[in-house]
Amino acid sequence: MNGNKRLVGMAGLVLVAFFWGMTFTVIKEALDDVPVAFFLAQRFLLAFGLLFVARPLAKAPLNTYTLGRGVLLGGLVVMGYALQTVALIDTTASNTAFLTGLNVVWVPILAVPLLKRRLEAPKAVGAVLAVGGIYLMCGLLGGEGLGHVNRGDLLALACSVFFALHILYTGRYASRCDSYWLAVIQLGTIGVLCGGAALAKGQPLFSWKPEIAVALILCSFLATVLPFLIQTTVQKWVSPSDTALIFCLEPVFAALFAWVLAGEAMGRMEYGGAALILLGMVVSERWKMGKGEGQRLKAKGEGLRAKG
Repeated sequence: MNGNKRLVGMAGLVLVAFFWGMTFTVIKEALDDVPVAFFLAQRFLLAFGLLFVARPLAKAPLNTYTLGRGVLLGGLVVMGYALQTVALIDTTASNTAFLTGLNVVWVPILAVPLLKRRLEAPKAVGAVLAVGGIYLMCGLLGGEGLGHVNRGDLLALACSVFFALHILYTGRYASRCDSYWLAVIQLGTIGVLCGGAALAKGQPLFSWKPEIAVALILCSFLATVLPFLIQTTVQKWVSPSDTALIFCLEPVFAALFAWVLAGEAMGRMEYGGAALILLGMVVSERWKMGKGEGQRLKAKGEGLRAKG
């Protein structure tokens, strides 16, 4: 049963990466018309409203433990978004995307001191392959590359740490909190913090912008409500390291949809990067399955010897 739940959880997280990748082009076009803080505030506040209306999804009443953890997780997401946005001022979009993707490496490393888990070789190898894939997907090979590390690069690296912490702590609290309330509180926290930032910049938070209406509705539901609800539900069955590895599929799906929706063709490097990310997932899973099968056969053999 646990194996079936894990497969369901992994499928759900692949769906999350699919939704994020699918809406990447839509979000990029929306940000040509409105400021980042304004769009994020409206996106997350609308998502909070949509999910709050669906209160029958709650299996238990909201308690102070879940409230506090939801606020913490929402704050980690906002810090990640904020650092990522500021990083773009001083470094390239490719560098920012690559450095943000390093959360796949931070997750298994930070899990050692924070969650008292040992660093497993399959997760490490899968993470390294995924990082190589992200590097190629971002077009850094043969392009500008990282080159001289500047302030923006350091901020993007810090951003990846906050996103890694979000994955780690979601994995910890997903089994201890009601999934619905954990998602709702996160969305509300993100919406309020982004709304405060928009108001501080003098942006009319509740003004209607018809040019981003479609993008706002799609992103609020497909890229926010469903992913947060899915992640807080299924991450209790999937380890944080595997979650981070699955989320590396986001740039793969983003590239595919950019090709379908905007005619942006993928080159050989992008295909090679996508292949490396998938290889990282396969190596990690097959290696773990192989070790698990070996341990099962060993235990079975020891049991037969004991009976004999």
